[in-house]
Amino acid sequence: MRLIECIPIGKQNKETRDVLISKSNLTLRQFRKELTRLRNKYIIINDNGYYLPANKEEYEEFIRKQNERYYEIKKTIDLAYKEMKNRC
Repeated sequence: MRLIECIPIGKQNKETRDVLISKSNLTLRQFRKELTRLRNKYIIINDNGYYLPANKEEYEEFIRKQNERYYEIKKTIDLAYKEMKNRC
């Protein structure tokens, strides 16, 4: 079975990586590669299990968490530029 067909819809239905690997008959390496490919086409959420968002609230929660990660990364990058400017 294709990996995308194994990923459930809705947070309440999320599946672990091991379950998805078993259902899709992939190795861990194949799973990671295929998941990366699929994430270019689908929003696949990993919150102690993988799932596709089922409703607006799940999309909003995903967007909020991604924005938090983005701003933390941005702060680190800005600090690196500042230190580089002061040291080099």
